Amino acid sequence: MRSVAIAAALLSFAFVGHAAAQAPLVVNVNPGAAPIGAPVPAGVGVPVVIDGVVYDRIPARVLFITGPRYTERSGVRIGRGSVIPEWLAADPMRNVSIRRLRPGSFYSSFVSPDDKVVVFQPGTRRVARIISRGG
Repeated sequence: MRSVAIAAALLSFAFVGHAAAQAPLVVNVNPGAAPIGAPVPAGVGVPVVIDGVVYDRIPARVLFITGPRYTERSGVRIGRGSVIPEWLAADPMRNVSIRRLRPGSFYSSFVSPDDKVVVFQPGTRRVARIISRGG
């Protein structure tokens, strides 16, 4: 019963627009591996174990709260395919159901000065997706 209530709450948080109603945006974050951002708020994440590692499964909207935030604009426009500099710190995440990202793949993310979550591949540091609050 508890798991049904938690699943329903996660789904209600993740719906954004008609297209997203079919597939909620969800990611797994590893609380122990997030050195920069804030912890996941209590009661939001659902613990899951994948290959012996405990993750919090959260709606993607929580990344706006927990991700490392940069407030000073650099003057450089970041878009899909852009390379993120090495000095910029980001928190790790594992995709579950964000469109245009591979399910189960690892990514890094941060919140940009214009309040968007920038998701990039840690190996190449190329931007894979930019998520606005609207989805």
